[in-house]
Amino acid sequence: MRTPPRIVVLSLAALTVAAVGVGLIAAHDDPGSRQGHRQVKGGVLTIEAHHRPRAPAFTGSDLDGKPLSLSAYQGKTVLVNGWASWCGPCRAETPLLVETHKKLRAHGIVVVGLDQDNSAANGRAFAGEFHMNYPSLLDPDGKQALKLPKGVLNTQGLPFTFAIDPHGKIAAATSGQLDDTKLDALLKAARPGTAPPAHTS
Repeated sequence: MRTPPRIVVLSLAALTVAAVGVGLIAAHDDPGSRQGHRQVKGGVLTIEAHHRPRAPAFTGSDLDGKPLSLSAYQGKTVLVNGWASWCGPCRAETPLLVETHKKLRAHGIVVVGLDQDNSAANGRAFAGEFHMNYPSLLDPDGKQALKLPKGVLNTQGLPFTFAIDPHGKIAAATSGQLDDTKLDALLKAARPGTAPPAHTS
């Protein structure tokens, strides 16, 4: 994943420390490992319900300068996706997120982006290109990402995605490009037995 020096420094400051106790979530070929109340399988970290950390109270402005807060989605399952317009894997995964939000929002499952572009204009151009149907919180300095609890993500850059359950707790997370398998694992962890498949075979 290509990451500008600014993002590397910010991410290393708060996110790569998450390797302790996570079982190195970046090891996508790990067939499965468990440490305490957490399990890493197929590059996705899942956390048992009674041991989930509360999601950060992300709040700020969207790409159009309007107020945006995660608290507006209380009671829903939320997929938070960290992205930027310069990120190749972000471009590759965005159509899947757009489809997911379109198909599942009626079931109480929504996508919220966390855009780390330096310019809102760049973020808006990206959103327009991919017809993004979900909001993104502008996070040019990476301050929102720094609020993530330790042990949730192990990443040196973008993209990353984590799932918040209807109780406002982080249920699962993954680093790197999202695919159907990872997406379904995130949704299953956040709403076990109730989340419809994110894609149609």
